[in-house]
Amino acid sequence: MTLVMATLSGVGLCQTPPASAQSQKVRLVKTKVPAAYPELARRSNIVGMVKLQVVVAPNGHVKEATVMGGNPVLVQAALGAVKHWEFEPTKEETTEVVRFTFSP
Repeated sequence: MTLVMATLSGVGLCQTPPASAQSQKVRLVKTKVPAAYPELARRSNIVGMVKLQVVVAPNGHVKEATVMGGNPVLVQAALGAVKHWEFEPTKEETTEVVRFTFSP
């Protein structure tokens, strides 16, 4: 069985707060699309985490995703999945950190 877990980090969450903000809340995810475990990773027994910085538009759709770290074999699967995520709408664009953990 393949296990791919995705989490939105609440501790150490990297958000870009407005200048006047006192505290930030984690933006909730409405829809999570799981990342497919790449066949090359499965055959090579590659496990690990991919960390992404995600810019989320006010309407909740992912506007941009940047790789912060992770095995290159796993990165494309994480990027492909997170682009289909949908977050709760807010009044402003936010930046979130998302982690995908891949293991067979």
